[in-house]
Amino acid sequence: MRTQSCRLPAAPQTNGDFHTVLPTPFGTRILIGDVLGSGDSAQETAAAALGNFRQLAANESTLPGLAERMHSVLAPIVDDDEFVTALLLTLREDTAEIVCCGSPPPLLIREGGVLPLEALPCYPPLTLLDLGGQWCETTTVPLRHGDRLLLHTQGLTQARDELGHARPHAERAAVMCADDPAVTLESIRADLLDGAVDGLGLPMTLLLTHLERHDRQPGAAPAAAQWTVRPNG
Repeated sequence: MRTQSCRLPAAPQTNGDFHTVLPTPFGTRILIGDVLGSGDSAQETAAAALGNFRQLAANESTLPGLAERMHSVLAPIVDDDEFVTALLLTLREDTAEIVCCGSPPPLLIREGGVLPLEALPCYPPLTLLDLGGQWCETTTVPLRHGDRLLLHTQGLTQARDELGHARPHAERAAVMCADDPAVTLESIRADLLDGAVDGLGLPMTLLLTHLERHDRQPGAAPAAAQWTVRPNG
């Protein structure tokens, strides 16, 4: 598995985007999210979200358990006017396990098209998970060789063209896919910036994963998924 990430700036404002990729005993885990609100502490809250994820991800066997433990740490420390959204994901050899807490769902790009992720519930933001006593459950998505998952923060859902219409980014991203994740993301990044003539309404982080499954000899143990993470932008 190869990954590529980049960040697209918006108009000057508090930035609370965060993301990380970690190998764990349970698979490769990814966190991507936002701190949304008007407070000046967004960067500190984002750092706290990342720090707690890195500490907990290798010890908590389930994503719902990981989300709940992050909630218990973050909820007491956020300002009243901000909240934390996040997508938590575990990648194994042929599946992606996903928990979506107030964050946009990923795009599954396969064979030049985008497949909707059916029945992917969106739960409240991490810091509001205890609203109504509702806790999250994992959604498991089968993956194939060559599949790509495009993870993104809130800004992608707010990018508009010169007429104020939402651009069809899912379809546009699908046709821009190249063998190298870095090339793919650069094309997507340039397309977003060219299309949003008034700038992006929110800062945005994009993270692209590309599943590569290599043949192995009969009787050989499965090879571990290989990741490369290269910031871009």
